[in-house]
Amino acid sequence: MGDAAPILAPDAGEFITRGEFSDRIGGVQQDVKLLQREMVETQTVLSTQGGQLTQILANQDAQDKKLDNLQSVRQWIGWVLVIVTSTGVVQITSHLVGVR
Repeated sequence: MGDAAPILAPDAGEFITRGEFSDRIGGVQQDVKLLQREMVETQTVLSTQGGQLTQILANQDAQDKKLDNLQSVRQWIGWVLVIVTSTGVVQITSHLVGVR
């Protein structure tokens, strides 16, 4: 029990003065304020980009619908051409064969 470690006083260089502490705290507070401003700016940019992305997606949906409509019309025209062509073939064949 007699082998307790001696209590050593810290060196004077291990302490900071109140002025140094205030300066360091002031610097940290300025850094925190700067980070807060940058976070607000970042959130604003992200919000703006989110709005732009929403608009781009809405435009893409509109273009997809137009493309779908165009493909439907194209398919409809194709069927009309098939019917007209097949009707024309029947009429020409009937005329050539002489069926009335």
